[in-house]
Amino acid sequence: MLNKTTLTPLIAPRDLSADTRARLDVLTEELASGRFADIGRALSSDFSTFSRISHALRTQDARQGALSRAGTWLDSVQTAMSSIQSIGSRVTEGLTSALVPGGSGQVDAIAATASGALTDIAVAIGYKLGGRAVFANGDPSGRPPVDIDALVAETIALATSATDVSELLQAFDDYFATGGGFETNVLSAYPADPTVFPLGGGMSLSIPVAAGDMSIRDALKQTALIASLPDAGFEIDDTARKTLSRELPVRASMVVSGLVSTQAELGGVQARVSRFLDTLGTERAKLEARKSEAVGADPFQTAAKVQAEMTRLETIYSVTARRANLRLTDYLR
Repeated sequence: MLNKTTLTPLIAPRDLSADTRARLDVLTEELASGRFADIGRALSSDFSTFSRISHALRTQDARQGALSRAGTWLDSVQTAMSSIQSIGSRVTEGLTSALVPGGSGQVDAIAATASGALTDIAVAIGYKLGGRAVFANGDPSGRPPVDIDALVAETIALATSATDVSELLQAFDDYFATGGGFETNVLSAYPADPTVFPLGGGMSLSIPVAAGDMSIRDALKQTALIASLPDAGFEIDDTARKTLSRELPVRASMVVSGLVSTQAELGGVQARVSRFLDTLGTERAKLEARKSEAVGADPFQTAAKVQAEMTRLETIYSVTARRANLRLTDYLR
């Protein structure tokens, strides 16, 4: 049985311009984007080259993501290293005046400054990125790389047992040396291998720094030594002050040199990251150009097609307008 719904397509006026307008929309999009809307038509249904280019671009994106993460990691380490150097300089600046002949109050004051600096250094090397300790080779355990409470307790014990400045300095050197108490009692058991960022193609990038590195140990040693002076097992008299004022500035200079050397090494890795990113950017631009060329639409041909469809659409509208003005008697003539 026929009803209004089934008869609608038969009795309703036909939209003769629908197909033309649809083609015009597609062509306008192609003209704006510079690409064929139908990729299969552009590639003659041969997707092999296009697929290889797309895969290469995805690989480039993955490598660029890894490099970006490595760059962020390196920036965090560099910032922390700069903080450690700045903290050490704060202690060193007051060292000379604290060791001139005079009362013990000056030594107590510089020791208090050094004690606060130890805490600040511990905060700097305890920094985490994405839940991983940057100075513990990416350890996700949550343990601090350095047990600062154990460090303070054990270095105070070293100072208390020393009978003169030479013995104090030697005790600290032994404690922070390879295999010493710092390694066995204070340094956390973080992974031995450095943090590595795989870049694909058999390449990777490692971050060559950790809390156990000598440059960081020396910074901790210098600061802890100064912080422990009020607890020394000997009197800090003029003779002791003279020896300390000769030895400690030299050691402070060595600490700065070690930190700068580590930062320079990190800077070299950052330069590699920058070069990799530049290379990837160049390669990506070439791949994008090849991809665009494969599916690119000639703008002149597309514009000509747009013009042709516009002419066809105007003709349809013109014919429709003339028909709309005709009366039934005109058709019956």
